[in-house]
Amino acid sequence: MIKRIIMPKLGETMEEGEIIKWLKKEGEEVKKGEPLLEIATDKANMEVEANASGYLRKILAREGEKISVTKTIAYLADSMEEEVPLEENVKADLPLKEKEEKGKEKPLFEEKIIKASPLAKKLAREKGVNLSKIKGTGPGGRIIKEDVLKAAEKIAAKEKEVEKIWAEEKEIILSRVEKIMADRMQQSKKEIPHFYITSEVDFSDAIKLRQDLLEEFEEEKKVHLSHTDLIIKACARALSKFPRINSHYREGRIISFSRVNIGLAIAREKGLVVPVIKDADQKDLFEIAREREDLLKKAMEDKLSLEDIEGGTFTLSNLGMMQIKSFCAIINPPQVCLLATGEIKEKVVAVEGEIVIAPFMEMTLSCDHRAVDGYLGSKFLQEVRKGLEKPALLLV
Repeated sequence: MIKRIIMPKLGETMEEGEIIKWLKKEGEEVKKGEPLLEIATDKANMEVEANASGYLRKILAREGEKISVTKTIAYLADSMEEEVPLEENVKADLPLKEKEEKGKEKPLFEEKIIKASPLAKKLAREKGVNLSKIKGTGPGGRIIKEDVLKAAEKIAAKEKEVEKIWAEEKEIILSRVEKIMADRMQQSKKEIPHFYITSEVDFSDAIKLRQDLLEEFEEEKKVHLSHTDLIIKACARALSKFPRINSHYREGRIISFSRVNIGLAIAREKGLVVPVIKDADQKDLFEIAREREDLLKKAMEDKLSLEDIEGGTFTLSNLGMMQIKSFCAIINPPQVCLLATGEIKEKVVAVEGEIVIAPFMEMTLSCDHRAVDGYLGSKFLQEVRKGLEKPALLLV
């Protein structure tokens, strides 16, 4: 019996997968549950297990190919003697016209009557010279051998000049993760009508709370409590009060979630990843700090699973450790908001008629105007600020 192996849909946003590596060769025996191949989704690399036992009879999709979900990528058979169907073209969904045009070679020049000697025409083909751009010096304006050679020399000289100009340039090849992120961010900026609102937070009491808890966390619980953990908790608290912010926008519909799952943008040499702290509103500061540390370690070791990065309803991007004052970040679709936070820096302020120095942090909320208006975004930002300026609320 012949069984189809298809490109699985491993996430709600997955539309295609890239074949990274086949772990079995054609003709090899495969047992149900064995890793069969490794694929790359728009978020992570995953191993795909065989859903049946048999022999890998025919591989249709080669390593490096991108295949739409549910398309056939291979055949599994009970024996090697069984005939497989005619080989599918996994890219067979191209329009017929496009397929026909793909097989046609375009001529180097458009066919038109040009007065040129046979030798000149032959040389032009060999050297890639467009005869229509040459003024002939032969009898009656006829293009001759010398005209073609002269034109070829000019082309070669121009190419050398271009090479000289770009000699110092170095091409940087994007990693697979960077390519995916580039595509997603381009799509986000193109499709989502972004707007941004910024607010300042007095971090004085939040810093004091962290200092009070730091010794207990590090010595007794073996976890480092960071400013980021306080911000995550403040966001989680606010998101539980503003379900429309804790939403996805899909095809003209707003889908609000009861679970508060906060993605944390993490920069690595291999590219940006956004692991998710799930049910953040139900977790205390210790649980958030421990989970953040675990996800950060996995991210740096390139060991994040699909479960670690799926299901986000909101994203936090903190560049405070890079001494960035503030920035406007691109929304992570299909989410409708993202909070970007900068460094905590002391500034001179007036408090009840007194001049004091206090630590402040700027935070900028990126909003999808299709789902969130300025009023709602501002109310949410006020609630985040409230949690950080009255951090006792984060312990409730």
